[in-house]
Amino acid sequence: MKSAARAQNNPNFIKMYHGNLQINVPRRMFKDGTAETDPQEEEAFRKTVSARYPWLSQYALDDVVKEAKETMSDHIERSKTVHQRAREQVARGRFKTALGILEEHLIDEPEDADAWYAVAEVLSKLGRQEDAFRAINHARGLSKTVTRKEPL
Repeated sequence: MKSAARAQNNPNFIKMYHGNLQINVPRRMFKDGTAETDPQEEEAFRKTVSARYPWLSQYALDDVVKEAKETMSDHIERSKTVHQRAREQVARGRFKTALGILEEHLIDEPEDADAWYAVAEVLSKLGRQEDAFRAINHARGLSKTVTRKEPL
């Protein structure tokens, strides 16, 4: 049974579990912003884990590294904003999936003008021009709620 820790606030480590073992994986093991490992850092991590837990077999160490990559991948995905996840779906041509992500977000954050602009963009790409027009007008209305100050 493996599970990743949900809170990953430490800037130096990603917390993961291998069975009952809690293992702190150094973030420097991963290339910038990805779950891809640096070979030298991965080897150093393997040596550290092997020294700390000498009863782990080579297969178990391979599993630990695989789980570390999955944990980092999960962390990267959960760290993305709604807008980033929706834009990734749009870039892949998955407009309905992007719309679903945005609609789910708007249930909790109905005043998010940026999300409404993104909804308008997705609806337009789906050929739903009238709905897109309503969404963009709603977004504009939300954007205008900023109060203006009189010049001094």
